[in-house]
Amino acid sequence: MLMQIANRKIYYEVTGKGQAVVFCHGFGGNHVVWAGQVPYLTQHGYQVITFDLAGHGSSEGPAVSTMGDLADEAAELITRLNLKDIILIGHSMGAGLVWAILKYHPELKIAKIITIDQTPKMLNDEKWHYGWAHGQIELTRHNFKEVLSHYDHIKETLNGIDSQVWSELYPFKRQHPFKREENMPLLFDHVQKDWRQTVYSIDFPALSISSTKSPYFRIGYVNEMQKHNQHIEINTVTDAGHDIMAEKPAEFNHLLGKFLGIE
Repeated sequence: MLMQIANRKIYYEVTGKGQAVVFCHGFGGNHVVWAGQVPYLTQHGYQVITFDLAGHGSSEGPAVSTMGDLADEAAELITRLNLKDIILIGHSMGAGLVWAILKYHPELKIAKIITIDQTPKMLNDEKWHYGWAHGQIELTRHNFKEVLSHYDHIKETLNGIDSQVWSELYPFKRQHPFKREENMPLLFDHVQKDWRQTVYSIDFPALSISSTKSPYFRIGYVNEMQKHNQHIEINTVTDAGHDIMAEKPAEFNHLLGKFLGIE
C-alpha cells in the first residue's frame, strides 16, 4: 500500500495482528530484506509493519536528505496507522532511524527496540574508535565524503544472503534499482550523526546485535553501548557480515524470540 506523506508516497505492508513490530531497513535496502522475520513474528501473534524509506524500493517521490526527515515520515506512518506499544527494529541506517525516532518523536509509545550492526557514532576520532572502518580505512570528519563516494561495492555479507530470503529479495531489487546518487545527501547526514546520548538515555528494553565479520564496524561497539546503559542487551553473531537477519534468519530469529520472550 502507499501512504501520501507530504510530497511522497511511502510504500508499506501490514501483516498479522497483535503488538506492532515496525522494521526499518538501511541505506540502499528495502522492505523485502525482512522476509525471514515477517512470517516468524506473525506466527507468534505480532502485527508486522515493513516499509520502504523515501527514495528506496517502491516508495514514490524524491529522496530525503536528513535523518530527521526520515524520522518525521516514519512517525507519520506510525501515527496514521494508530500504532501503540511499538517494537522498533532497525538495521544499519535503519538503526539510526530508530534512534532518530526516539530523539525527535518522544510522543510515540515505544516499548522495545532492536538495532542491528550499527554503531551510534559513525565517525572515528581521538576519543571514539568504534566508527566505520573497512580494513585500514577509517571514516573521519575529514574524509567521509571522499571515502563513501568510492566505497560503494564492499561485500556486505560473509557467505551471501539466505537462499529463501534471496529468492524474494533479488527480483525486487532488479525491479526497483537503488538510486544511490540521489540518496547520497542522506548517507552523508547519517554518518555525521552522533546518537550516543540518545542511546545512553534509553530507559526501556533494548537489544543491539553485532556480527564478528562486519565489513564496517569493529567488534566491541555493543559492549561500549552496554557499558553506558544497562537497559541494553547485546549479542554478537559469529560468521555473519553486515546483513545478519538476512544472512542467518534462523539464528537471528532465535535472538529476536528470546528478547521478546517467545522462545
